[in-house]
Amino acid sequence: MYILGIHGNFGRSDHDPAVVLIKDNEIVAAAEEERFVRYKHAVGLMPDRAIKFCLNHAKISMKDVDIVAFPRATWSDFAPRFEAYLWYNFGNAPKIQFVDHHLSHAASAFLISGFPSALILTLDQSGDGTSCGIFRGSDNKIAAVDRIPFPNSLGVFAAFITQYLGFTSNHDEYKVMGLAAYGKPTIDLSNLLAINEGGIKFNQELLHPEVLKRHPIFHTSQLPMFNNRSYSFLPPRRLRGEVVTEEHKNLAASAQKVIEDAVFSIISKYKTDKDQYLCIAGGVGENSVVNGKIAESKIFKDIYVSPACNDAGSALGAALFVANQNGFYFNKVTENKWGTDYDNSYVKSALNAYKIKYQYLENVEGEVAKLLQEQKIVAWFQGNMEFGPRALGSRSILADPSNIIMKDRMNHIKKREEFRPFAPSVLVEHQTELFTVDQFSPFMSFTLPTTKTGKKQIAAATHIDSTGRLQSVSKNNSLYRKVIESFYNLSGIPAVMNTSLNSGWEPIVENPEQALALFYSSEIDVLVIDNFIIRK
Repeated sequence: MYILGIHGNFGRSDHDPAVVLIKDNEIVAAAEEERFVRYKHAVGLMPDRAIKFCLNHAKISMKDVDIVAFPRATWSDFAPRFEAYLWYNFGNAPKIQFVDHHLSHAASAFLISGFPSALILTLDQSGDGTSCGIFRGSDNKIAAVDRIPFPNSLGVFAAFITQYLGFTSNHDEYKVMGLAAYGKPTIDLSNLLAINEGGIKFNQELLHPEVLKRHPIFHTSQLPMFNNRSYSFLPPRRLRGEVVTEEHKNLAASAQKVIEDAVFSIISKYKTDKDQYLCIAGGVGENSVVNGKIAESKIFKDIYVSPACNDAGSALGAALFVANQNGFYFNKVTENKWGTDYDNSYVKSALNAYKIKYQYLENVEGEVAKLLQEQKIVAWFQGNMEFGPRALGSRSILADPSNIIMKDRMNHIKKREEFRPFAPSVLVEHQTELFTVDQFSPFMSFTLPTTKTGKKQIAAATHIDSTGRLQSVSKNNSLYRKVIESFYNLSGIPAVMNTSLNSGWEPIVENPEQALALFYSSEIDVLVIDNFIIRK
């Protein structure tokens, strides 16, 4: 049975269109539209190219698809346009099943968590009128427990603060999270978002009136969440490009604390003694600092965060939910590399076409480890592209994590603010040497305190508050794992510094030509695509 999960829209401000193809109990292919159209978040688009990739990868057509799963349940006028879109572009409109947005998020975590049961939290700006969903999963079934409606929303709160600090909402919330470590939570934000025994209430009077009338249509990167007025409890707002002041850092720290307090308050209200496991999804689930503090608290035996907490993950969850309803169940997912792949013959043809000199090596992992030890920054393009917002060793830029200079070099290459941190990819069996909390984190979902050894060995990937956003690299036979093992054998450091293979506002690269363009337009030292090494 083929089930195609699709998220997208026609011209509205919905973001992160994506596609996931499931055959029975296997995730066959998945991709985000932004990677193909080179438009970050691909706002307002349907995922034409991602659909074509998934169908072509499985060598099927839309006529072979049994059900299309769509992660919205309240869009009453959408079905006729969606059906027309499918038959016009792909020759057939299969049966469409609409799934509640937050239920889709919940399914994207619990149904592939491997947990027998779990408390499930889904947190975002809004979807089908809900901003926070509380569910319980048990024996492959998900039951709704409660919901917090829009606009009482941690996602709206985060977007408000992001814009107020001069960044772009729906994209730069993670910048505010990173900036928070440089400030102190000295600003009382209860007049903006009140927290009361597991409930949250957003002060609607502070929102721009059009947000309430037209969310999410009104909410774009060029329009404000807030009114054109001064707020006595906030510092003067920062315009985009202006200097970041101490007050701005303190506002970021205060906002981060509000998000943490709210999430812990919700957990405290709904967690029972039977809830040993927690699943997290939805855009706010990308706040790895909150996730790390939950792990550090040890109030759950284990935590599973969706491999794609953003709205791309709702396509995954909708497909999983429909497959589950049809009797298919899934093992725990710890790898999300379901995207495009380019073999050596394709890469060789591309290099020859552009008359690029290269070196071909069978033992490419050993050479990359040497390059990292020589303090080279290496662009790494291997295998199937990751699904979700994180680069996890398929489309990455790598460096020696022990050299603190690498942080500044990498931020310069990436055209990022100097306060932005990077992540370490760590051999899973060594992560307790570098981090104080032993939390399995295959999708870079947890920011955790580092040990004394960690502060030294992953200095460039350790934030100013002595934490790092961990990627646990499992014991497997992947080439990425072999690179880290080889680097460990040379340096004694069981980790590499890892960031996504892109620059500035661009999406992560999808194909070798894009990787070459980035390489030659940046200060990256070496590019490795499959078995080919390209130097400047």
